[in-house]
Amino acid sequence: MQRSDHRILTTHTGSLPRPPELTRLYVRRARGEAVDPAELDRLGKAALRRVIGKQIESGVDIGNNGEQQREAFFLYVRHRMSGFGGSWKRWPRGDVQRYPILK
Repeated sequence: MQRSDHRILTTHTGSLPRPPELTRLYVRRARGEAVDPAELDRLGKAALRRVIGKQIESGVDIGNNGEQQREAFFLYVRHRMSGFGGSWKRWPRGDVQRYPILK
């Protein structure tokens, strides 16, 4: 674990903007279109190197991947696990039923 007695270390969490060409591939895959896995891997790794470099350049002490290699958390999970997809009916929230003006 990195620590300092002289200053507050900086970190980053969450998504960082992805390059347009990578975003386009993620959109196509989310739509169910065929996407070349090798091209997705290549662009994802290039984006990862870019955001790591930017974080180092910006002085971030404890960087992360900026979620470059996944289009969105839920969509990423859907590709890694089974049982996600289709449709479902959400139960109405009690406050909305009681106070329809909140809709």
